[in-house]
Amino acid sequence: MGGQHGVDREDALHAMLNYDARFPGFDVPRAGCTTRPDLWIGPQRRRGAPLLEVMTETTGSGIIVFHVMIARPKFLALLEEGE
Repeated sequence: MGGQHGVDREDALHAMLNYDARFPGFDVPRAGCTTRPDLWIGPQRRRGAPLLEVMTETTGSGIIVFHVMIARPKFLALLEEGE
């Protein structure tokens, strides 16, 4: 079954590997963390499905995905700004 917000892990990974936009260090660090999170906006595996927003932290041991959901309008607007 789906993970956070009903999104499958495979869809989150697909969004990151095939991203439309990536915003490194887009926000302040989460509580207890020192690394600014990255925002990825990308497609799910199923053609025509809504884009996903994926938030990650990079650590010494890899990338931690801590948030995944259907991309909200405020983040989709970032795609339009980048064009």
